[in-house]
Amino acid sequence: MLSFTFTEWFTRTSPARDATRLPNDRSQCWQMSLLSICFWMLTGSLVAPSTFAQESSVDVFAPPSATIVEAKTRQSLLNLKNPPADLEAIIAPLQEATDVDSRLLKVVQIAASADPEIGRLVAQCNQPTLTPDPARFPDPAQWSAMMSRSDLSPFLKSNLALYYGRFLVERQLYDEAQLELAAADAREVASPATLFFFRAVVAQALLDIENCRLALNQLLEKTQDAPLRYRSTAELIKADLDAFEAKSLGEVARLMADSRRRLDLGRAGEKVQGVQEKIITNLDELIKKIEQQMGGGGGGGGGEGGNSNESGGAAEDSSVKGATAPGESDKKKFSKDGAWGNLPEKQQAEARNIISRSFPPNYGRAIDAYSKKLANRPAKPSP
Repeated sequence: MLSFTFTEWFTRTSPARDATRLPNDRSQCWQMSLLSICFWMLTGSLVAPSTFAQESSVDVFAPPSATIVEAKTRQSLLNLKNPPADLEAIIAPLQEATDVDSRLLKVVQIAASADPEIGRLVAQCNQPTLTPDPARFPDPAQWSAMMSRSDLSPFLKSNLALYYGRFLVERQLYDEAQLELAAADAREVASPATLFFFRAVVAQALLDIENCRLALNQLLEKTQDAPLRYRSTAELIKADLDAFEAKSLGEVARLMADSRRRLDLGRAGEKVQGVQEKIITNLDELIKKIEQQMGGGGGGGGGEGGNSNESGGAAEDSSVKGATAPGESDKKKFSKDGAWGNLPEKQQAEARNIISRSFPPNYGRAIDAYSKKLANRPAKPSP
């Protein structure tokens, strides 16, 4: 059974990953992502290590009522260094929000209309998504500086972090999204269910099984009035985790998807190479396990009934009639171009067709890569 992952799901549902993206999308996106990670590691201003511990002490997360959200929004705007003069007019759109997600968006929009810096960075998240320009994404250093402002309340910071984290998830920037979503406090956001859901999506995409289970438990067991779409999808993720098996074809498929995503973002550093090496290592172990299972079935029945061929003890070598040497097989050479042994072209084509019909596209590429790696290995010396 193929694993349930969200990489393709977000690719299909988010126009941001459309094939019409700008030619320099990869290099600019890579620069933005690298800069963001370096800045966050140096400043640590966005990561709140104690957030998870504080949230774990809460028995039940309930979305704040419209009245509470309005009161917190009003107080947050009053706390700004330059509070807006027309405060009541600015927060009036909150009354139009009918559910938790729309309430979250209204809070962010109101903050953006009240503060020029917030407005400029939030506007960069609202660019047309059919042809996104990573160069126009919010600058990580500027976003971090904004989030470290002392005049921003925990309520505003948490909702802005959730909003930006979701923006990053929809563009498959999962490493950066995980940092943002970790900085949001579920006790402050307008929609705790949204926060836990996107934390689970990010953790699953990064194969962070422990944090994925934690987010799913908080969403399914500790969150009141979670939207049905979040609960239903979370149940699918949970079922997928329950069936997850380390060092299996399922894990290899997930690693392939993660490697492809990182390459699509223009990343080819040590982390990507480490993922690819893990894919090859896991395939090696799986193949060895299958070979051992296939070779371990023989050898039984040696003690039953006399055999006329027994003479001078058990034979150490065996030979087949017509073989060139006892106990030696004709070892096939791997071609340097990754061809599959000495299969005729027609049979190779049939095998590839079966793989393309039965497995995701990355399986075929993985087999080709594995064949090429075997072909390039130095031959073992004869005993």
